Amino acid sequence: MTKVAQFEEQAESGNRLLVRFRQELEYFRRPQIPAESEVMNQILKYNRTGRMTSYLEAGCRLHCQNITNINQLRSCEYGLKDHMNKAKALLEDLECLVEDVYGITLTASFSALKVSDSPSIDSKLTTEPSIMEEQGVSTLQEGDKNVEQLDSDVSLVTAMIILRNMLKLDYTMQEKTVSALSLKTPSSELEGYCLMWGLRPFIDDNVMRLAWKMCP
Repeated sequence: MTKVAQFEEQAESGNRLLVRFRQELEYFRRPQIPAESEVMNQILKYNRTGRMTSYLEAGCRLHCQNITNINQLRSCEYGLKDHMNKAKALLEDLECLVEDVYGITLTASFSALKVSDSPSIDSKLTTEPSIMEEQGVSTLQEGDKNVEQLDSDVSLVTAMIILRNMLKLDYTMQEKTVSALSLKTPSSELEGYCLMWGLRPFIDDNVMRLAWKMCP
């Protein structure tokens, strides 16, 4: 579950970068002061300084602010791409881990089936009842414990597979979101991207809590 926790941290970090990208882009595309507003006209009329005039003629923009704004946007873009690379690496590590655990559990299941189908114990119990009684009871009790442990392992592997699939869907959503970002992305789309990234619709909190509870 360490990889899952790291993936969750990456998702939160990516969400912060996306929100910041949206804020910087909205600021970069901010509209000019509305000249048709009577209130704004009154304010400008009584504050028509040389500085204000230059600001209005420049489209309500300052060169230094524009440079800072663009640098921030680039920083967010680089950060999101780096986030996706790290998230992909974590997901690949988790994929390998799940496959290994699945293989081990599958092998243990086959071994348990072979032991349960073996006639050796039954033959010993029938041919030597007085000698094998205590050993037979002990063997059966040990078998019950092994079955319980195997059931627990199978449940954990099942939860891990479901969790891996959820994280893969979450990663795909993030990947498509990052690839769709540009200076021309509409404000409504940006708002939707931020909302979906924060909500994480493919992640079932109940499954996540169950996986943490089952994790030894």
